[in-house]
Amino acid sequence: MNFKKEGALVIGLSGAVASGKSTALETFKKLGAEVICSDILAAQNFALLKDKIEAYFNTTDKAQIAGKIFKNAQDKKWLEKLLHPLVLKEAQAKIRQSTKKIIVFDIPLLFECGLEESFDFTLCLYTDFNIRLKRAVARKMTKEDFLNRDKAQLPLEEKAQRANLVIFNNSNRKDLEEKIEKLFLILNNK
Repeated sequence: MNFKKEGALVIGLSGAVASGKSTALETFKKLGAEVICSDILAAQNFALLKDKIEAYFNTTDKAQIAGKIFKNAQDKKWLEKLLHPLVLKEAQAKIRQSTKKIIVFDIPLLFECGLEESFDFTLCLYTDFNIRLKRAVARKMTKEDFLNRDKAQLPLEEKAQRANLVIFNNSNRKDLEEKIEKLFLILNNK
């Protein structure tokens, strides 16, 4: 899979649960970048594949399914095998259609899927564990759910080591927005 595009800079954005990816993506969008969110694409495809998903899980309740897939690797693999190819294909099409100079694709499982070479460069948001846990709980996620989701991904340290660039996000929203703005200015002047 290749997300690179002639005349554009395509960035793969990753990080762990509650590391600030949504805020970073919103900021890139405000600054004029094309943004693509894998979670939104997955939700759209989930709706289209509702019957298959219900037949497998005996429910279409996303919270129940999340509870199952983050406890059972086989269930998780089944759902990923169903959704990931569609999400990646749609993202690739959106990148091809974009007229923007900077394109950011938020893909939390970027490194788990071995896609780092598919981008011009990769950006990882790094946030300490306890801060991420507090953020997740503030968003009404249970501690158990957070731990299960976190455990289902590569350790954040490994993602940071594999990324081309790491932004530390242990402060507040404004601080992250300022860091993204500085990065955007640098990238836009290339």
